[in-house]
Amino acid sequence: MYNKLNALDFIYLLLDYYKDLKITNDELLVLLMCDHLLNSDNKLITIEQLEMKLDIPFNELDKIFNSLLTKKYIVYETKNDDFVTSLNNLKNELLKHYYKDLNNETLVKDDKEIVNEETKIKVFSSFEHYFNRELNETEKDFIMKWLVNGIDVEMIIDSLKDAYNLGALTIKKIDGIIAKKLKEEEDI
Repeated sequence: MYNKLNALDFIYLLLDYYKDLKITNDELLVLLMCDHLLNSDNKLITIEQLEMKLDIPFNELDKIFNSLLTKKYIVYETKNDDFVTSLNNLKNELLKHYYKDLNNETLVKDDKEIVNEETKIKVFSSFEHYFNRELNETEKDFIMKWLVNGIDVEMIIDSLKDAYNLGALTIKKIDGIIAKKLKEEEDI
């Protein structure tokens, strides 16, 4: 499976999916540096090497590195009688997430046709009014997921207004408000 990743950008996939893989920001930084060192013809990555490259204290770096070893995102293996560091397990996990999303994206494209243009315009316009700017593609995709999943348009717009009134106007906050309202509806 790993060879397929050669056609894809590892760093892009890592940045896109690290949260899905429960990788912390510090772990992400270490993984990016490991990838850089491996691409610079270093076969064996040590904590000491990372310490020289990163501004992270040794004890903290040791914990981060051991966490990545435990998760098997960094592994040591023997290759041609050499002991080497490998990110292949991580790359395989990234590929699995990528292909899963690729399949889901195809489904979402079909589902987008379910949401009529008038509804999209109404919701997007409301968001752009409250955000006081155009929405980016990530924000539009998030809103489309709500609509495709059958979240009521009025609930979405009311949640937008609630977030605005709270002074916390982010998609994440609005998503939390929607989730809370849906839970309240379930409890009734």
